[in-house]
Amino acid sequence: MPSNRQAGDIGEKEIMRLVPCPNCAKKLMSLPKNFPLYDIQCTGCSFRAQVKTNNSKPKNEIFGAGWDIMSKVLK
Repeated sequence: MPSNRQAGDIGEKEIMRLVPCPNCAKKLMSLPKNFPLYDIQCTGCSFRAQVKTNNSKPKNEIFGAGWDIMSKVLK
């Protein structure tokens, strides 16, 4: 089983390979390591997203970033 870091890297690469930008349908690209809040961004527009991966069986819960961080960034 891959480490959390490895699983995250694999998840980002898989998203970039399989999923187009939901806004403009262009390719997604990886942001630099330790970039605040986001993991990937669109090559054509300002869309950015955070990728969450999990090393367990699927559950009825979607993991996400903490609202405390989001509220500070959005202010």
